[in-house]
Amino acid sequence: MNTSSRSLLAATSVCLLVSAGALAQGALENPQPGATESGIAAITGWHCAAKNIEIRIDGASAGPAGAGTSRLDTAAVCGRTDTGFSLLYNYALLKGGTHKVDAYADGVLFASASFAVGYLGTEFLTGASAAHRVTDFPVRGVGTRLAWSQPRQGFVVTGTEPLTGGALVGSYAIRNVWLLTSAGEYVSSLKAGVTAGGTLTYRSDGTLDGTITLTSGGETSSQGLSGAYTDGGYYIAQDGEFDLVIERGETLTLFTLAQLDSTVAGLVLSASRIQGPLAADTPDHAVPHGSAAPALRTIGRMVAQAMR
Repeated sequence: MNTSSRSLLAATSVCLLVSAGALAQGALENPQPGATESGIAAITGWHCAAKNIEIRIDGASAGPAGAGTSRLDTAAVCGRTDTGFSLLYNYALLKGGTHKVDAYADGVLFASASFAVGYLGTEFLTGASAAHRVTDFPVRGVGTRLAWSQPRQGFVVTGTEPLTGGALVGSYAIRNVWLLTSAGEYVSSLKAGVTAGGTLTYRSDGTLDGTITLTSGGETSSQGLSGAYTDGGYYIAQDGEFDLVIERGETLTLFTLAQLDSTVAGLVLSASRIQGPLAADTPDHAVPHGSAAPALRTIGRMVAQAMR
């Protein structure tokens, strides 16, 4: 190989190394391209050499990001670990839609991503609370409990439990009912003009009681509920009938099939916990054991009657 060839090879190698180094200078890790963001979260990433990182959203500056945090995973690429950056951002400021984020290192663009935003209708939601359980997550047979966090403006994980676990005992406020009969009749408390309310209390001695109030077509009716039950995990047994447990925990969602006169109806009931086990086990009155029809079937007949 002559001197000219060696020089050309060396120059090419240097160019390749410089190009590879430039490509490896930094990365924007959150938000990811095509991701959906909501609430208050950090825009994060790393850069090998920048002294200043600026984040721009839709071309407007969102401010300087905090830089120089430890990122051990960048040591091999950057030869240093103080490469991380982050900027806390309230995505509700974008009011939904699709947007673009750009990351600048010392004034030079080095990363971009387009993302969608989930929006709750206000820049900062106050006074709200909710808790739910996501089934079969992170693995089949396990439920993950979620609770609303006002400071984070989103739901946070509060724990996990087997799907057959989670205390049923407690008092619940009835929020919604849905009923569909084999004759095609349908009613839902999510529809205008229909509301459902009342309480259900499951006690540790195997008894339940409560009331349900249903308003439909301007008419209101109420029905007392009582009896004995057995908690089977995926189901609740009452007087030889079975209600399937779709969700349990801070939210209780039940499904049952019931014979209503000449039709068969599917009924879903959703309720939110208002008292824990200790409060529920201090009844104000004696509860009869097995003295009434199964609670959901009583509710089903009541809802069906309201449709007629």
